[in-house]
Amino acid sequence: MGESQRETATGVVLSGGRTRAWVEGGALHWNRGRTSVVVPGTGIRRVEAAGKSLTVFLVEDAGDGLSMTVRHRNQDMISALGAEIDAIIADAGRSGKRHQPQRHTVRVWPVRVLTRLRDRVLHGSPWWRRALWYTVLGLPLAVLLPVDPVQGVVAWLLLPAGLGLLLLWVTMSQLDRRWMAWRRGVTVHARYEFDLTTPADSGVSYIVHFRTLDGQERVEPTWSRGTRNEITYDPRDPSRVHARTRLAWLGPAVVAFLLAGVWGVLCCVPAVIWLIALVSLPF
Repeated sequence: MGESQRETATGVVLSGGRTRAWVEGGALHWNRGRTSVVVPGTGIRRVEAAGKSLTVFLVEDAGDGLSMTVRHRNQDMISALGAEIDAIIADAGRSGKRHQPQRHTVRVWPVRVLTRLRDRVLHGSPWWRRALWYTVLGLPLAVLLPVDPVQGVVAWLLLPAGLGLLLLWVTMSQLDRRWMAWRRGVTVHARYEFDLTTPADSGVSYIVHFRTLDGQERVEPTWSRGTRNEITYDPRDPSRVHARTRLAWLGPAVVAFLLAGVWGVLCCVPAVIWLIALVSLPF
């Protein structure tokens, strides 16, 4: 049944104005604006490719109108897509199964963005809820409290950037992994191999082989090799590994601080000054 599709299918995607049409999985996919229609071969009666216009006629019970038309300047692409549609019509005729078209409408982008934001706040990371509280309560407090409102707004704007840059510094310098290794890490014997497959600028130098406490064999990348043939991994996420070194981590920590940490501290300075001014008000 799939021979005719393989002989004629070229993966043509026809785009004309707000309309896009292509064949995939034995069905015609037809997008126009925010509306998407998937019509199986059994829902198509015939197709006409005439010049720069392609018209698809649907069977009477397929709905969504009896015909769909798209125009394109390339007649070869019109003919190729028409051949692909003919192929799925022939295959559907041999199968004898009837499937109704599926219609989907995408919401306008403001509603779509607000819906995704609502889902992330309600069901996503707790940082989304913290960011919402910071946005809703932080600005009124910065303006209404008896401190310079301009200074308060500047501190409110720069504090998230400063904390984000400091978090980036912690991640770049591997301090988060050292903290994880000290708090809940599990240390096991490991076998290191030098990684020759990754680019030199990726930061990955070794591949480590180890076995977790539940018997799983793990292969994870690491940027350094430990002083012993050991590795410390996070039992909550075994992909997070830490190779214990002596002082080799200080170099990346200093470089990362110069790149991100300094700017993070500078962005946090207005918030610190604003808090000092607020606390000193009773005195």
